[in-house]
Amino acid sequence: NLGKRSAALIATGISGVLVLSSCGGGDEGGDGGGGEEETQASGQVVFGESTDFPDNLFPVISAGNATSVANILVRILPGAFQLLPDFTVAHDPELLTEEPTLEEVDGNQVNVYTINPDAVWSDGTPITADDFTFTAKVQDEEFTEACPDGGILGTTGYDQIESIEGSDEGKTVTVTYSEPFADWQSLFTLLPAHVMDSEDDAELCTAVTEGWAIGDGLPEEISGGPWQLKADGVDVAGQVVTLTPNEAYWGDKPNLAALIYQNIGNDPGAAVSGLQNDEVQMIYPQPQLDLVDQISALEPNVVSNIEFGFAFEHLDMNTRNPHLADVNVRQAFGQSLDRQEIVTQTVGQFSGDAEVLNNRIFFNNQPQYVDTAPEEYNAPDVAAAKALLEESGYELGGDGIYVHPDRGRLSLAISTTVNNPLRQQTIDVIIPQAAEAGIEIVARPDPDIFAGAELPTSLEAGGFDIALFAWVGSPFRTATASIYQSLDAQGGIQGQNYTQGGNPEVDSLYEDFLSEPDPDASAEVGNQIDALLWEDLYTIPLYQKPTFLAYSSAIEGVEDNATQAGPLWNSETWTLVQ
Repeated sequence: NLGKRSAALIATGISGVLVLSSCGGGDEGGDGGGGEEETQASGQVVFGESTDFPDNLFPVISAGNATSVANILVRILPGAFQLLPDFTVAHDPELLTEEPTLEEVDGNQVNVYTINPDAVWSDGTPITADDFTFTAKVQDEEFTEACPDGGILGTTGYDQIESIEGSDEGKTVTVTYSEPFADWQSLFTLLPAHVMDSEDDAELCTAVTEGWAIGDGLPEEISGGPWQLKADGVDVAGQVVTLTPNEAYWGDKPNLAALIYQNIGNDPGAAVSGLQNDEVQMIYPQPQLDLVDQISALEPNVVSNIEFGFAFEHLDMNTRNPHLADVNVRQAFGQSLDRQEIVTQTVGQFSGDAEVLNNRIFFNNQPQYVDTAPEEYNAPDVAAAKALLEESGYELGGDGIYVHPDRGRLSLAISTTVNNPLRQQTIDVIIPQAAEAGIEIVARPDPDIFAGAELPTSLEAGGFDIALFAWVGSPFRTATASIYQSLDAQGGIQGQNYTQGGNPEVDSLYEDFLSEPDPDASAEVGNQIDALLWEDLYTIPLYQKPTFLAYSSAIEGVEDNATQAGPLWNSETWTLVQ
């Protein structure tokens, strides 16, 4: 899914959490008047989604933090900023009439947004400062403390806002911060205040916790973008979501009559036959060697390309597990791994550019990247791993697996997404590596891994030993805060810290990381954070995850976006050639 774009990393829009997808769209230069000269929308594109069909569409809670949700909502919920294919950030010229300003007033950071006077929700309600206020309200520490079981992904940035004021009939929004927040452009993928807000805190908490169940679609069919999800647009049994043009959209409306999201699963054969038979016109699967080769054989009728964006595959270790609560066990597992062999046997099969990722904050293709991995994790060291386990009181059993007198046999399950050959291959490589060090690993494909806390084996519920999935990040520093800061630093909420690990020094460094205005100084702090994460080893990065986009050559206007935004980021501009 992003795994969790998973994961991912997933609220839609540019966000302070991973696995999110940007909600900007279209080309630069729109002025809000594009809707005056309209052409009749025609044709449809079926997007074959390979990640899990979503249970919930509310993007700011764990149950809605998934790639599938981001792909559906990316051009439905409006966002102040958008991530572009070249990894830069730009304001949405349809939502905002000018670049938001950054000023210092009386020692405080102040940002001013000017909303397009024509910008309205699909029911005709103007998009105003009220929507900014509500969006911040449900992602602020005050709300999450009052609604601790709401599943809010993170509060970073929103919890530093001192005030939000509207003027000019709510079309000018002034946001004042209590302390500097360098990643202010990561905030404000807007939620509809007039649909959701309530003066009754308990009622609002219930609404947030329940989110937007997929079977119910979106509340009041609400949209603030070029696409809209109508009440009859969801077929849960068929795992289909149909988007149609939002007739109230003030900018350029979609050229297509429908954008259909069809879950096709991870079967490479289904993806290939779907494209070959024109049952789907676009896929964005996790690449596999056979799949890449088979799709290439469909040229020139099918266009395809591989990119490396802001996604990475990793292992999370649950510190609530009695074995994994012991840092020696986590480090022993890490020292048993040959991560280069994992890369070679998985993504290295179809990309010569794939390499081991030795940083969780920055990616291999970013200038800030530093290889922070200690030498002991660059190659397996079975003797050192066994020594760590024996130091913690483990004794080697007759079957070659260590046993602890209190914790029992050192057997751990790796939970991951179902029907994912690449992840199954990863686990197949890990099993004998860990066994050499006396650690038993078993595979546990879990359809509920990204579900809400009500399902006991989900990440949110903590029902796993080790989890294998991907985070989809962004160029923003805030993207990792809710993953690696302790629960205490996040106001008591779990956020995306599914390991529930924490380090006071990491928490302190994040304060500097998120507020430091100088990019070089900030990068240095980010790499210091990652060095500490290697010491605690709650999580192990594996590799930067390639994206693979394949689509019918009959679609014009497609531009791959290997950021959180994903391939549908500009879908309203697509046309079909006859």
